[in-house]
Parts: sequence; structure tokens; C-alpha cells
Amino acid sequence: MKPKLVIVTGNPLKFREISLKLSEFFDCEQKTLDGYFEIQGTSEEIIRHKLEEAYRRFQEPVLVDDTSLHFAALGGFPGPYIRYFFAAMKPWEMGEKFEGTGIKIVCHLGLCRAPGDILFGEGSVEGTVIKPATHDDKGTEFDLFAQLEGTDKPMIEFTPEEKNRFSHRGRALDDLLGKL
Repeated sequence: MKPKLVIVTGNPLKFREISLKLSEFFDCEQKTLDGYFEIQGTSEEIIRHKLEEAYRRFQEPVLVDDTSLHFAALGGFPGPYIRYFFAAMKPWEMGEKFEGTGIKIVCHLGLCRAPGDILFGEGSVEGTVIKPATHDDKGTEFDLFAQLEGTDKPMIEFTPEEKNRFSHRGRALDDLLGKL
């Protein structure tokens, strides 16, 4: 019998991607951290705080992630504060505003199986901001305007299997699984 793992996310697409890769090793379940307030700090401080809070609340093995988006046109900003950018600007607007510039996407994963049994994984990709094909909100954040190096389409057109092979999160999952 596989051990249970709570994947803490409110995003069903993110849960699908992560559980697709981890279901070989864990019985995955999705839960959310309702009312969670994310701290300000470095990516490492943010992921550690989120992981500790998730384990404190659920008292069972948990996995959390935190993704940073770095626009070359903004000197690497907003990094881990991309969530606040999306509160002020639609993804398609970002694609139009930063079209043709470079981006770096970084995923930090934290896994806590028991107090003191903590592992971290990290994965990153680089690419180019492209003008989205649509002006609606069907895109999930930067998937709408990110075209990764070595690919010929925006991330929104990737299958879950392709995302796990090419994406920041897929690479972070590989890093984490290598440490397990």
C-alpha cells in the first residue's frame, strides 16, 4: 500500500500535474490552505513557511509548491511575488506588454513526511514571452504567454505529460524524487 500524500493547492490543474508524476509512489489527495497568509521573504523562506503551516494544519505528509516568475525586462522582478502581479494585470496583458523578452520560471517544492523529515526540490526553465492567441482568461497565469526554450508552442498547449517533461514544476518534481 502506498503512503498517503496531501498535495496542498487550490489549483486543480497543478494537482493533476503533480499527482500524475507522484501517484506511482503516493496515494495523492488535494487539500487547500484556506485562510493562509503568505509571508514576504525569499523563495526559500516562503516555501519553508508554507510547508510548516501545511503540516501543522493537516498533521500528515504534505507537499507544497511555490512558483516564481522573473521577467528579464524588469531585472528579474516580480519573482516570488508574481501572485500580486496577477491581481493587477491579466495574463494576456502581461504577454502583450512583455512580448519578445526573456523569462525564467522557478518552482520550489517542499515535502514534509513527519516533523524534521523535510525535503526540498527545485526546478527552473527559461523562455520567451509571446503574445497570447486570445484575450480571455482561459489561460492559467503565465501558461498563456510563456514559450519555453526548445519548444514551439506556449505552455498552455502542453499536455500534462509534456508539462511534466518540460516545465519548471516537472523539473522540481524530478529533483525531489531524486532525493527520495
